[in-house]
Amino acid sequence: MKPNAVKGSNKSVDIPENIVEMNQDFHFTYDLVAVGQASGSITSGEQSVEFSLVNNSSPLTDLLKGMINILFEPSHIWGEENISWIDWYGNDSSLKWVLSTNDGNTIHVKLIQCEDFFEESGKVVLETSLSLLDFYYEIIQSLDRLIKKLGLLNYEQRWQHDEFPFTYFILLKKHLIEKGHWVPTDEKLGTLNDELDFLLT
Repeated sequence: MKPNAVKGSNKSVDIPENIVEMNQDFHFTYDLVAVGQASGSITSGEQSVEFSLVNNSSPLTDLLKGMINILFEPSHIWGEENISWIDWYGNDSSLKWVLSTNDGNTIHVKLIQCEDFFEESGKVVLETSLSLLDFYYEIIQSLDRLIKKLGLLNYEQRWQHDEFPFTYFILLKKHLIEKGHWVPTDEKLGTLNDELDFLLT
């Protein structure tokens, strides 16, 4: 464990060495940039994919559900394929996630860019393997910052399709915490904190 200062705080937290190393190689960003539109990027080493999504589907729900299935339905234990396919849609193209694991420790990530919704095959634009916990941490910590900044109500109003997948998010974050693979983000609670105050009032 390595002590690191949290930005904007005079406190320090213990950050596992493997998380620091992972963040230098695999990165995920996601933001709501306009009403009904999201954009971000996925980077692994020198491979980088930028995406722009519209709200004709549920990208975060589908991604987190796929991650949940790999984690809590470990078909690899019985010698079966443990794989999740997730489709993300833009205005005129799609991005397919293919997540798989053979042992529950390492996850293989493949991203396929399709120029047409009905295209069954496309171009592999990113492919990598890394620690499953490192991958889950990178996705969840990015969404942790997003929802703390926007809040649940603002997310729904800006996305205008479905709610933030809070149950899936909490299950995955809880798993990371229990595995000792979580570092609190330095994002202030902001709007989400106000919503929690209303809930508890």
